[in-house]
Amino acid sequence: MYPILFSYKLITIGSYGLLLGAAFYISFLLIEREFQMKKIDPELAYKLLIAIIPSAIIGAKLFHILDNFSEFLSAPFSMIFSGAGLSVYGGFILSFIAAMVVIKNNNEGILKIFDATSPAMALGYAIGRLGCHASGDGCYGLPTDSFLGMAYPNGIVPSTSNVFPTPLFESFASLIFFLILMRLRKHEMKTGILFFIYLIMNGFARFTIEFIRLNPPTSIGLTQAQIIAICFITAGIVGLIAVNTKGSGLNHNAA
Repeated sequence: MYPILFSYKLITIGSYGLLLGAAFYISFLLIEREFQMKKIDPELAYKLLIAIIPSAIIGAKLFHILDNFSEFLSAPFSMIFSGAGLSVYGGFILSFIAAMVVIKNNNEGILKIFDATSPAMALGYAIGRLGCHASGDGCYGLPTDSFLGMAYPNGIVPSTSNVFPTPLFESFASLIFFLILMRLRKHEMKTGILFFIYLIMNGFARFTIEFIRLNPPTSIGLTQAQIIAICFITAGIVGLIAVNTKGSGLNHNAA
């Protein structure tokens, strides 16, 4: 693993930060392209980027602190400024909220914009998870003797034992979701369907992967991420039913 790619005096470039930046930038380029194709003001892509970057980072760190509050109380500054310890779902949730505010302020339909940005969400997630793998930030799986296992001896959170490289699994799954969404977006479908499909796929993948991750279960036997994943799946299913029942307007998604 290569958590630090370059360091000179006060300048340090880490693999996680570099890949996270790449995830945001590549997703932005894709969103801008999708907006132009769908006759949506591309300026909205810039506004979303400015709102989503800080909200994603703050949300990811905040959820991690809440999930590890006892550790936070013992070393608050260390946890806040650590390169490790970011909850992806925390970033997702706060980003969704920030994005909805920006979209409403621009008099656009929230589901319409979420449909257009769903492929970019999946692609950005895939690239971001590569950053977790490259930096060895601790979001590993359980120890394993299978051929899939690997160690992270030089990671931000070192592991000399072979573990399931769950960031790679999630990255691969999200890349598949990206390809599926890019294919589906070419078809005519009701507003919201593409986004709700993404919620279901993302939730199902995360719920499944948690069974081989190190995250501790809560009092009901599921991890915090699994509970949130169930909420994503439920929201996606309810959304699909609502859209098909109420007959929302159609999106013409042909590329």
